Amino acid sequence: MAESHASPSIAHAEGGAHATVGTYVRIAVVLTVLTAVEVATLYIPGIPHVLLVTSLLVMSIVKFALVVGFYMHLRYDPAVLRALFVGPLLIAIAIVLALMALFSAYILLPRP
Repeated sequence: MAESHASPSIAHAEGGAHATVGTYVRIAVVLTVLTAVEVATLYIPGIPHVLLVTSLLVMSIVKFALVVGFYMHLRYDPAVLRALFVGPLLIAIAIVLALMALFSAYILLPRP
C-alpha cells in the first residue's frame, strides 16, 4: 500500500518559511524585557491610573502579538486564519475594557 501523506520536507516547503532559532531567541529576550518593564511600572510611584493602565495594556498587546505571531506561527498562516483569530480577539478586548470602565476596575493597586 502506498501512503498518501506527503513527506515532511514537502509539507514544510508547501507551508512556507518559518522563523529561525535566532529569531525565537530574540523574541524571547524581547518578551523577558517587556515583562520586566511591566512589573517595574507597577512600582513607580505617582503614575496616574490612566497612564498606568494604558501602558500595561499596550505592553500586553505587544507581548501577545509576538507570542501569537511567532510561537503560534500565526504570522505565517494565511490572512483568512489571522482574521478568524484577530476578529474575536478584538471583540473580547472591547468587552473587557467596557467591563473595566463599568465597574471602575482600572484601579489596579492602591496608590499613595
